[in-house]
Amino acid sequence: MSCTAGDRLIVGIAGASGTIFGVRLPQASQTTEIETRLVVSKWAARTLRRETPYTLGQARQMATRHYPPGEQGAALSSGSFVTRGMAVAPRGMRTPAAIPQGRGDNLIHRAADVVLKERRRLALVAREAPFNDIH
Repeated sequence: MSCTAGDRLIVGIAGASGTIFGVRLPQASQTTEIETRLVVSKWAARTLRRETPYTLGQARQMATRHYPPGEQGAALSSGSFVTRGMAVAPRGMRTPAAIPQGRGDNLIHRAADVVLKERRRLALVAREAPFNDIH
């Protein structure tokens, strides 16, 4: 199947409480034409198991395709992989600190970096509360 930018959405689930928000995106897309590419961090996988009725395997099955967080050579790491954009949900403050620094410590950070470089949309779903002065 050939995809256009309007057909693909990258979903990153980082390691904050509220992992269910990240699961809902690929789950909701199953009844649409949107392909979801899922990356779940190590800590998100643990939180998913503790806070939701879903296993990591079930969350991965909801997505069109999934990638391990350490797979830096994945298609998502390239600007030639055209997407509508990316959502990172939920997330604490580590991820939004790493993204503007261009750290690329994992595939979530790297894919977000590419999305911004290509001037695509990036949505960061804040889960940290209350914010401190740095946030």
